[in-house]
Amino acid sequence: MILEGNSPSSRFWRYAALSALLTLAFFSPSCSTVKSKHNSSDVTEAGIESARELEGMASLLELPLAVVGSVATTSGELLKSGERYSRKGQNEDAAGSFLKAAIESRELLIAQKKIPRSEAEKALLTLHNSSLARFAEVWGNDPRRSGPAPYHLNSGEDRFEIRLDPSSDFTANFFDEAISSDAVRGKGVKNISRFGLGAPLIGVRYHKPERAEEMANYTPKGLHMPITLTIDSTGEIGEGAERRTLVSLAIHDPTKRDRVTIAGRSVPLAANFSAPILIMASGENEVLAGLFGFLNARKRAKDSGIYLLEPYDPDRIPILLSHGLVSAPIIWREIVPELMSEPDIARKYQILAFRYPTSYAIAESAEFQRNQLKKLRERYDPEGDDPLSRNMVVAGHSMGGVLSNMLITDFDDRIWQEISDQPFDVVSADWPNKQAASDLLFFEYDKAALRAVFFSAPHRGANMATSGLAGAVSQLAKLPSNVLFSMEDFMARSSSEGLKYQPKGKKMTSVQSLRPDSPILLAMDRSPHKAGVKYHSIIGDRGKGDTPDSSDGIVDYWSSHLDGADSELIVPTDHKSYRDPRAIEELKRILRLHAGI
Repeated sequence: MILEGNSPSSRFWRYAALSALLTLAFFSPSCSTVKSKHNSSDVTEAGIESARELEGMASLLELPLAVVGSVATTSGELLKSGERYSRKGQNEDAAGSFLKAAIESRELLIAQKKIPRSEAEKALLTLHNSSLARFAEVWGNDPRRSGPAPYHLNSGEDRFEIRLDPSSDFTANFFDEAISSDAVRGKGVKNISRFGLGAPLIGVRYHKPERAEEMANYTPKGLHMPITLTIDSTGEIGEGAERRTLVSLAIHDPTKRDRVTIAGRSVPLAANFSAPILIMASGENEVLAGLFGFLNARKRAKDSGIYLLEPYDPDRIPILLSHGLVSAPIIWREIVPELMSEPDIARKYQILAFRYPTSYAIAESAEFQRNQLKKLRERYDPEGDDPLSRNMVVAGHSMGGVLSNMLITDFDDRIWQEISDQPFDVVSADWPNKQAASDLLFFEYDKAALRAVFFSAPHRGANMATSGLAGAVSQLAKLPSNVLFSMEDFMARSSSEGLKYQPKGKKMTSVQSLRPDSPILLAMDRSPHKAGVKYHSIIGDRGKGDTPDSSDGIVDYWSSHLDGADSELIVPTDHKSYRDPRAIEELKRILRLHAGI
């Protein structure tokens, strides 16, 4: 049972709870902390090293040795001078040097018949990409980008005019900063990238007062997404002193295209899908982030909501990811780049991440999720014509899976039936918060959610939620005053008015609502899913192979299993089933199935 008061027993459980939380925080695996650093000179060095390799392997190319050697030598010197200029703050000179190196190496790529084929060609491609990436970083900080095009640069006696190709997915000044993906090093996020043509970058767009409405659904750190810069064409224009090289650039979204054309040949488009996540999540500890979101719901509520990971696309199907109890969106740091790197999936889907204070009772979290979806649709799809309002996939881990299940369940009045045998209007006649209670208890399923994926979801609760330690932990949570008042009022009235459900403890948190006897879980278990919806379960058994008597260590199979599921996959993991490669592949299979790929 949940212990209350200031008795020796209750104090014991609170001390035990604090000890457990501190142990979790200080002895959590180091890999749960994401760390990154950014060193642009590493990119320059990679380009210089590729130039040296190219000189030694020139005979492997189908080009005159003298030409290859000259370009390799010149490009290496340009990269060195560009780095010197950059360190001195001479950004225009640096950009000109890096751009010239990129142009000259590109001319060799054009002369080649195939890309890539030999080690020499790979070195040439790396030289080109590194040069272009360093140009992008310097050019990205040039204040002239905010002015009218075209833009002019010099490199010695060479003059360049830069224009943006109509094929570009973004305007020249959409991103506030461009960071070379190859300049980012770190740990905590698996590197998922694609080798090819172009400079793989992280495009960053920050929050600014004038962008308040536009950026309302981006993370507090702003938009960080994978982009790739390519040179689409070059050509000489002008006469005499006005003669210059016209350089046509394009900024690509590699989730929308995976190939580009150079000199009539289709080649892979380079991209790094993990680097934006690595930068965004840097310094964040998975365990601490989860604990903060649980213990300090008052502060977590301020930065909670549904976040876009890229600009909203009215044509792509949203997949809404919801994390679990004592958790945070950082848990999806492997799945997001995995999905983005699959061209057929990325072209069909856009990823949304739901962040919420996990100490909220399930009814409160579910209402918050419904309200956030409503706001998102009002902002981006007021007419209700996009997949956001008509065709959405929801996926969640643990308690996030329960929230996802609630979006596709037709509850009718079954939650209230678990609380009272009397009509709601009769019992709640003099409740001051009657409307608030009604919104929590009576709601419709989400019409757009057509498919759901559950990772280790306790649909029927978890026995662990009944333990004294779990109850003590739950009492440490700091809930917002409006939530706290609502729950305290309900619990007081449930006792005085003889309602069937008698809450345990002083506070109604997610822990209490995950008990197997929770009214909302009991109601969900006997409520039908909405017509036509498809759902899938991914469940861990800790490698014991003992299903249906299995458990992932937190949730038992009897709670995670759902009759009527279109598929059920058992993976040999603990509660973090979403991390298993087979689980990720299953998610990809489900998404392809849903999109008809």
